[in-house]
Amino acid sequence: MNTSEYIDPTKCASCGLCCKSFQIGYSKESDKDVLSEVERFKLLDTNLIQVHEDKTGYWIEFKIPCKHLKINEKGYYCEIYDKGRPELCEKYPYKNTVDCPHKKEI
Repeated sequence: MNTSEYIDPTKCASCGLCCKSFQIGYSKESDKDVLSEVERFKLLDTNLIQVHEDKTGYWIEFKIPCKHLKINEKGYYCEIYDKGRPELCEKYPYKNTVDCPHKKEI
């Protein structure tokens, strides 16, 4: 089950948007080595990885689906949902998550 306080677990079971792609945020206050990675991502010649900038930092979007994301007649599902999926997935979405259509504000 999803353990994030920012979502009703019953609404987090079939859209698959968080598994079709994901984002990692980097603060503009990060050290120069971290920010050089952001610059490196900007140089890649692919639509699968994109850099978005806002006033606080950078979002690296990876448009690569999880290999455990599957689809059936009811919609999308995670084939390892109850079999040890990563803690990152179990606790998604987070307070600052911007790409979840079902996220609730607390």
